[in-house]
Amino acid sequence: MTDIILIISVTVTCMLVLWIALTATRQQKQGIEKLYSQLQGWIKAQEVRRKRWEEQQEKDRAMMEARLMAHIEHLQLEERRRKLQETDRAIYELSHLPRIEDTPLPTKIHIADPVNAMPQMPRSFHGANLAGFDLSYRYLRYADLRNANLAQANLFMADLTGACLRGAKLNRADLSAANFMHADLTDADLSETNTLVTDFYDAILVGANLRNTRNLTNEQIRGAIVDRTTELDKKIDITLPRIPRIALH
Repeated sequence: MTDIILIISVTVTCMLVLWIALTATRQQKQGIEKLYSQLQGWIKAQEVRRKRWEEQQEKDRAMMEARLMAHIEHLQLEERRRKLQETDRAIYELSHLPRIEDTPLPTKIHIADPVNAMPQMPRSFHGANLAGFDLSYRYLRYADLRNANLAQANLFMADLTGACLRGAKLNRADLSAANFMHADLTDADLSETNTLVTDFYDAILVGANLRNTRNLTNEQIRGAIVDRTTELDKKIDITLPRIPRIALH
């Protein structure tokens, strides 16, 4: 009898322990499932926040791009307006430039008179686009033509004495019979120009490009100021002595 009671007690105890273990396991499983559900919810919330952040960043980027494009278009419009104004100004000033035949011959200036010794500067054409313009017979003494575009321009018989043409583009221009005495043509492009009897005496041709010029002679270059950076055709010899200019009284 005692054995039966003991067996029953052990059996009940085991069942109770098993029930407690199953209950604890079930509760632990529920806790894990709850934590997992919370984790999934947090992940989904983070994903939603990330998508919203990306959408906002995309909107901000599109807005910034639109503002940048509008700013660039505004700058381009202002640049076109500036160039148009410069071209209009250049055309206006060119229309008021005297022709050589209308200009009196320069008189002898005494060194003791420094005011009259200073050359009169005409209007500036700095950076102007004068490509293809007819500037023949124009009086352009001491003109500011730095970085001007004079490609294919007609400068036949033009007077450019003492003019500043640093960095100017004169390629394929007609320079025949033009006067460049004492002009500054540093780094200018004179390639493929017509230089028939062009006067380069004392003209600065340092760094200038005179490749493929027509009618250019040794005598013209020997009267100019050149160095090793001056680009010349092989037929031009800069090693010959410079020709002195004889003053005419």
